[in-house]
Amino acid sequence: MNFNKTQKMTKAMNSSRLVALAGSILTLVQILLLVSENDGICFNDGCEVIDSLTTVPPVFFNIGGFFFFQAVFWGIWLAKQRRERMQYVNMLLLAGLAAEGVLVSFQYFIAQIFCSYCLIILALVVLLNVLGGLRHILTGVAVFTAVIIGFSSLQFTEAKSTFMDRLDTGSFAVLAGQNSEQKRYLFFSSTCKHCENVIESLREENNCTIRFNPIDEITDFPLQKVQKTASYSTEVNRKSLKSMGINQIPVFLTVDQSGFQVIKGGGHIKSYLQKNCVPQEAAPATDSSIDLFSPTDSDLLLPGLDDSCLTDTDCEDPDLVPATK
Repeated sequence: MNFNKTQKMTKAMNSSRLVALAGSILTLVQILLLVSENDGICFNDGCEVIDSLTTVPPVFFNIGGFFFFQAVFWGIWLAKQRRERMQYVNMLLLAGLAAEGVLVSFQYFIAQIFCSYCLIILALVVLLNVLGGLRHILTGVAVFTAVIIGFSSLQFTEAKSTFMDRLDTGSFAVLAGQNSEQKRYLFFSSTCKHCENVIESLREENNCTIRFNPIDEITDFPLQKVQKTASYSTEVNRKSLKSMGINQIPVFLTVDQSGFQVIKGGGHIKSYLQKNCVPQEAAPATDSSIDLFSPTDSDLLLPGLDDSCLTDTDCEDPDLVPATK
C-alpha cells in the first residue's frame, strides 16, 4: 500500500517538474522576445491592452514567472531526496496561485479583457497545484477564491478612466463643441496628408469636442479656433496606438459609457464627423469600430486603407502612401 502511494507521489512529482520546465521555457522565450523588442507570445489583443494599463514593464512579470517555475522545478528535485522539503514547494505553489488570482482579477474587473498568454501561465500554475493532491487542491481553491473575493470588494479607478487620463496628456489642442458627453481623440502626424484633410474638414461647422493627439512634434496647425494645451506627450500617443495594435493614422477614437470605438482611415473619419458632428449633413455609419475592452480577433480591425499612413513613415504626398497590411 505504501509502495503504491510512493509510486503515485513520484509520478506526480515528475509530472510537476515537466510542467515547471515547460513554464520556464515559455517565460524565457517571452523574455527574449520582449528584450529584443519583438512582439511577445499572444493570441489576442488583450496582452497589449493589459501591458498598457500596468506601470511595471511586462518583461519584469516574465522574469518573475521564470524564477517561480525554476524554483518549483529545483524544489521538487530536492524534495525527491527529502520529502519534507515538499512542504516548501507547496507553499510556493500557493503563493503563485494567489499571485495569479490578483492578475486574473485585474483582467476581469479592471481591464475587462483577458490576455491569452496570461491565461496559459495561469493554466500551468493551476496544473502544478492540481498535481499536489486533493488536500493541496482544496487549499488552493480557498486561496484563489479569497483573492478573487478580496479584489472584487475593492474600489479601483476604472481602466477606461485611466486610459482617458493618459490620452489627455497627449493632447496638443482641443476643439470645443456643444456635444461634450462623448470624448473624441484624433491621432495624426504633421507629415500625414490624409490627417491634414481630416483636420481641414473641421473648419466647417462642428458640434463635437475633439482632442488632437499627434504622434510627432507640431510646429504649425491649420485650425485657429482650437485651444492649445500647455504641454503634450507624443510618446503617450504612440504607445496608446501600439497598445491597440494600430500602426496607421489618422485614427479617431471615441469614448462613452458603452465603451471605446476606433475609426481608421481619413474617409471613414470624415463620414463619422459628417454624421455625428455636422448638424446639416449625414453620412452612412461606418462599421470600422471595435470595443477596446471586449475580446476581439485581430481580423476585426480594418485592413490598411488607401487614405492612411503608417505611423513610422512620412507620407506627405498621398501618391507615395505605403501599402499597409
